[in-house]
Amino acid sequence: MPTVLVFDLDDTLYAERDFAISGFRAIERWADAELGASPGLADAMTKLLDDGHLGSLFKLVLQERYPGHTPEQFDRAIAIYREHAPDIALFEDARWALAHYAAQGPLGLITDGTHAMQRSKVDTLSIAPFFREMVFTGALGGRAFHKPHPLSYERIEAALGGPDAQFVYVGDNPSKDFITPNTRGWRSIMVHRPGHARIHAAAEIAKGGEPQHVIESLNALPQVLGH
Repeated sequence: MPTVLVFDLDDTLYAERDFAISGFRAIERWADAELGASPGLADAMTKLLDDGHLGSLFKLVLQERYPGHTPEQFDRAIAIYREHAPDIALFEDARWALAHYAAQGPLGLITDGTHAMQRSKVDTLSIAPFFREMVFTGALGGRAFHKPHPLSYERIEAALGGPDAQFVYVGDNPSKDFITPNTRGWRSIMVHRPGHARIHAAAEIAKGGEPQHVIESLNALPQVLGH
């Protein structure tokens, strides 16, 4: 039975926190030039991130540092975060896994987020050649099509499926990554690297979202898959 491996991107193949910090530094450079110097802005944003304020940190830090900022300036800060050239790198185990399994058969990628932002990450990491099919859920119609919406998985099956194909999804976030693979008969594998600060580390396991396997490194995939 042929195995088709499909990967998540953020915190599965690289550290999403590194992308966030890279974006905070880009915002600080812009803010220094456009809104006035505010030393330590990126560090303040990083602390809010680490304290669990991902969804509100832009609003909180701009209100504190630049109380007179306009809605347009707020939107510009968000755009800079999403559109900056990120300073990120593949996990070493991810580099090995992509090279190892791309040599054995077609690989897929499913990633949430705005299309331009996620595409920039893929380009910076130079990983597009490893994948036969990549689905950017943000390009399907916005957040409504983020995981666990089935459309991205259906597209992967249509592009990479064949007689008796066994799909395997490898991700990190049990609140969304494994729900649909589990319902579609895929195998689901969660990578949980000890000591790695995942942005969504506090995410609760969604109903039906329990991964079938948990590994501490992608180097352990052969032990689960048998190859």
